[in-house]
Amino acid sequence: MIIFKNRKFAVLVVVFVVVVATLLGVRGSLMRLSRDAERMFFDGVFLEAENYRQPSIDAQLNNRMSCALGFASLMLNHPEIESEAEALLSARRVLIDASSIKDKYSANERMQRAFVALANKAEKLGLSNKETEDLESYSSTFHGAQIAIRNSSYNQKAKSFMDDASILAHILRPFLFVRGPQAFA
Repeated sequence: MIIFKNRKFAVLVVVFVVVVATLLGVRGSLMRLSRDAERMFFDGVFLEAENYRQPSIDAQLNNRMSCALGFASLMLNHPEIESEAEALLSARRVLIDASSIKDKYSANERMQRAFVALANKAEKLGLSNKETEDLESYSSTFHGAQIAIRNSSYNQKAKSFMDDASILAHILRPFLFVRGPQAFA
């Protein structure tokens, strides 16, 4: 076993171990940064300047799903718009089943179109005063949640998750196969 007594071999092994350990450490740190940024989708974004945590996009999506369920259930009582109400319920189910942030975005857009289509048809019906009030309440909450989603700082944080990372991390990122956080877009 003369190879283990060779000084050049020992230096080569040490260099190899240091390089591999550095790469694994940088990869782990970047993965953690990505996970932390993506967690803001579910927990909300803390705005240090205002000392305030924005409600999360996930919470706003839950508000929208709740409104969609209530509104569609109310409109199922009208046979002439039953298919639009079913389309809204179907779009809501797609959003519930969405697993990734990108899928949630697509499902939210689909639910938006279904909600607007149902609301437009419902306004043309002879709704009772109570139903009209409910329609206005559901629409207000539904659209308000969408405005809150649009105003969320999550996408900005997701794009800039590596702003504070070292130059070495920026150089090595393409070689370490680190996926950035998914944007809600």
